[in-house]
Amino acid sequence: MAKRHRLLVGGEERTVVLDSAPGGGAETLVTIDEAEPIAIDVDAAELPGFVSFRIGGVTRRAYVARDGASFDVTVGSRRFRIQQVTGSGRGRGVVGGAEDAPGEITSPLAGVVVEVRVAPGDVLEAGATALVLEAMKMQNEVLIPLDGTVTAVHVNARDSVEQGQLLIEYDPAETEE
Repeated sequence: MAKRHRLLVGGEERTVVLDSAPGGGAETLVTIDEAEPIAIDVDAAELPGFVSFRIGGVTRRAYVARDGASFDVTVGSRRFRIQQVTGSGRGRGVVGGAEDAPGEITSPLAGVVVEVRVAPGDVLEAGATALVLEAMKMQNEVLIPLDGTVTAVHVNARDSVEQGQLLIEYDPAETEE
């Protein structure tokens, strides 16, 4: 099942789709924005550390270190940072041209809830995945846009939802000014 992610890669926002390669092999198909998919076979590694991967039969290595919610990646002489786009990025809280009110997360599209990753009482940081929706055979992570504490979850896995439907309520954390 394909998974879609919005990432900042070297400061530029990209849509990255990860999918299993046809035939069920170990390769993963990676599509960045609208480019042709690239088949990548990654050898597992512990972070921080080196990760080996093959693209088109050529083996390469990258050094990957985690820095909070970001990853610093070095491939040869190139260095860049990868991080997930949070709710303040384009699109996530926008439904019908209006952003979600603070304390509410609505469905950005019609679909089926695949997984709910939060429960009432959970304390979350902005950018954390609250749930996963599937629409048109693509999985989309719905992120909490602000730090806060979940107060109510109005859906369960396998529920069908409509665009704009209230999914989750939370108390936004107090911000220091």
